[in-house]
Amino acid sequence: MLPAVGLSREEVEAACRTLQRLRLLRPAPGRPEELIPVSPDAAAAEVVGPLEAELARAAVRAQSLRDELQSLMPHYRAARREQGRREGFDVLPDMASASAMLTEESARCREEVFSIQPGGGRAPHRLGDAVERDVAMLGRGVRMRTLYQHSARASLSTQGYVERLTEAGAEYRTAAELPDRAVVFDRSVAFLPRRADGGTGEGAVLVRDPDVVAYLCRVFEQHWSAAAPFRGTSEAAYKEVGHSLRRALVGLLAEGAKDEVIARRMGMSLRTCRRHIAELMEELGAESRFQAGTLAERAGLTGAETATDASAR
Repeated sequence: MLPAVGLSREEVEAACRTLQRLRLLRPAPGRPEELIPVSPDAAAAEVVGPLEAELARAAVRAQSLRDELQSLMPHYRAARREQGRREGFDVLPDMASASAMLTEESARCREEVFSIQPGGGRAPHRLGDAVERDVAMLGRGVRMRTLYQHSARASLSTQGYVERLTEAGAEYRTAAELPDRAVVFDRSVAFLPRRADGGTGEGAVLVRDPDVVAYLCRVFEQHWSAAAPFRGTSEAAYKEVGHSLRRALVGLLAEGAKDEVIARRMGMSLRTCRRHIAELMEELGAESRFQAGTLAERAGLTGAETATDASAR
């Protein structure tokens, strides 16, 4: 037992070995049998320094490997695009990839672009992102046509966007009902929402198959020919399509559609939809939906709307 520290010789020797391993004790110069203390800072530099150096070398190797793998991304994307061209479609899994590809195809577009934008007014941030891209295409002489639903006429942000782009040469029309969203460039490339398994449309499907794209072109032209021109801000913008709105509303009521279904198909809120239904019934003097259908038929509000009807307004 060493009374000065209260430890046995074996315990002291074990502690000294540990301290030497940690470089906190070292032999005195010229007296190897004597151990002297070392500053913890100096010990840390001697013990931890090599570990830090190894970590730094590993980080450099990891970054080098990351850079090598990242350098393959352009080749991967090119291969995916080529595969998509051969197969006729490519799935863009999220909004970021869909937006990037949309910007890329916009830059390539040389002749025309048309789009179907169902629902009400578009979100201001979406319109803000689109302005620069759309103006650039119009500046290159690209013909731009867009279909909205009538309900978009009530959106101030959409009114302002349409007015600005109309002045730059774009064309806009609205219809009571539209199919799902679509964007087609130069009648050769189309973007469709992802709807498989009841999806919300996150991301997009890029379509190059000529038959599918040609079909989308025909669908667009059919709806375009029957739609009403829309030039942006105007106090009468919504009133101009009142007849078309009532005709579509009567048709859906005649089908027995519920308010929620009617609102969704006409691209408006449930509250707005119910207000239109109430106004229609009051206008017709109907006390029930069944009676409204009968009176609407007598008033000539039933039946399909023609291109002549739209152009006459």
